[in-house]
Amino acid sequence: MKPTHVPIGILAVLCLLATAGGAAAVTIVDYTGQSADLAGPAERIVSLSSSASELICALDGVGQLVGRGGTSQFPPSLDSVPEMGKSSYSPSMELILEAQPEVVIADTMLSQENRALMEDAGIAVVEESFVDPEHLAQAIANIGEILGREARAADLIEFIEGYQEMVEGRVSGFSDRPRVFLERDQAYQTASAQTSDNQLIDAAGGENIAAGETVKYPTVSPEWVAERDPEVIILSIWSVEGEEISRDEMIHAKEEIFGRPGLAQVSAVRDERVYVYNSRLASGIRSVIGEIYMAKWFHPDLFGDLDAGEVHEEMMERFYGLQLKGTYVYP
Repeated sequence: MKPTHVPIGILAVLCLLATAGGAAAVTIVDYTGQSADLAGPAERIVSLSSSASELICALDGVGQLVGRGGTSQFPPSLDSVPEMGKSSYSPSMELILEAQPEVVIADTMLSQENRALMEDAGIAVVEESFVDPEHLAQAIANIGEILGREARAADLIEFIEGYQEMVEGRVSGFSDRPRVFLERDQAYQTASAQTSDNQLIDAAGGENIAAGETVKYPTVSPEWVAERDPEVIILSIWSVEGEEISRDEMIHAKEEIFGRPGLAQVSAVRDERVYVYNSRLASGIRSVIGEIYMAKWFHPDLFGDLDAGEVHEEMMERFYGLQLKGTYVYP
């Protein structure tokens, strides 16, 4: 995706605040355009979004969490944080109000009714999008400010945007963009131009054959795919956090594509350019890893020197102090 720069002035302020000593009042304007005011960095936070929880931990803020959504299961340090509902869509208002957090961080599935209940109880609420790549850097900066970890947030933004700029620099103006069919949670369900999947494909130098569809996540037919003859097929497999997708599952998913009669003559199948990846690489701070993998699949000659797995390992070690485990792509 095109790098989502936080302006230099904002990064400078983040770093200045981080070294100024003493807490200053914090005002956050979230993805919805609404404001949240805090007296200073928050010591009591509830995160209802798995992507937000993952980011908070990357910024060394797990000690400030007093509650999390049940889908927040990575990294393992979250295991000791009490669950307060499943997600932004289904929070436990009773547990949240009882915990008396200074701020609740949610994604845009949070209902206005629940937001109002929290705010009426004196709890600041911040809703962020972690699937909109155009907002990711700002979401990182916002949560860094909430945590009082502005310098680390600036470091993470620089890490992500450095690789985004590398990909953009190599594919920019490159006219030979392969036709791509991305399949999501079920057979022939794909993604149009209105989605973050499309933005990833575009940023990595591909042409999404479903970009022009009017439905956000349309289900198409084998004939529809064959007519457009994709040169690359990507299977995005959803995983529940805490549950790994095995290599065998990915191999089976790829073989299932090769076994579909309607796709036998499609270029991607004939040329064996079918790839499987964990959808956790499609959003949040790990979306840059998904972008690199796609760029290598679309343009192997342009990215022979860049190892997406090594970048993923670097992110895990640098921002989580963890060794990368599990299978995220095949082959």
